[in-house]
Amino acid sequence: MAKSIKDHLQDIFDDLGAGDQRKFKSKLCDRKTEPRIRRAAVEKVEDSIDLAGLMVTTFTESGAVPVTIEILQAIGCNEQAEELITITGKSATHVSPTAPKVSLPATGPSAPSTEHFIDKNRTKLISRVHNVDCILDELLQMKIITEEDNETIQAEKTSQKKMRNLLMGPIKSAGTKGKDALYSALKEIEPCLMEDLESQ
Repeated sequence: MAKSIKDHLQDIFDDLGAGDQRKFKSKLCDRKTEPRIRRAAVEKVEDSIDLAGLMVTTFTESGAVPVTIEILQAIGCNEQAEELITITGKSATHVSPTAPKVSLPATGPSAPSTEHFIDKNRTKLISRVHNVDCILDELLQMKIITEEDNETIQAEKTSQKKMRNLLMGPIKSAGTKGKDALYSALKEIEPCLMEDLESQ
């Protein structure tokens, strides 16, 4: 079943740490454009599910995404803003002059050579990789992830959440070396998927 806007928002809010979620809620309260959200309503939000529900209830499904992107950019969470733009095809309603500009990642032959395959295909990898456990085994053997990383990611219930945690955590920390190792593991374990992505 296709994910709803609310599901996508929840995933994005899951990616934010406690500190960034607090910044997001603070900016949401400070927002001057109508419709505005009362601080009391924001204070009742306990988790990502509540926050996604509040956004959709207040701004509707079509309006919640641009507002979310706008606030993510304002608090410097550009990676999550980019992911939401890529998933939904929407952009911010209004970007503050002080907010860093976010551009869509380039794809195809015009993509800059400096952009790593893993970064360019992040959203597709999260949604399409299913043999995450085998990939984790490979990365553990290559010492890209630790036993603790492996256990934490394995505890997630869906392959999408496992893949998101892997990319946002150990692979992000390991930099180019980690991305190269993940690329190598994907070529071995998900050859058909990789062939498809590389041909796009």
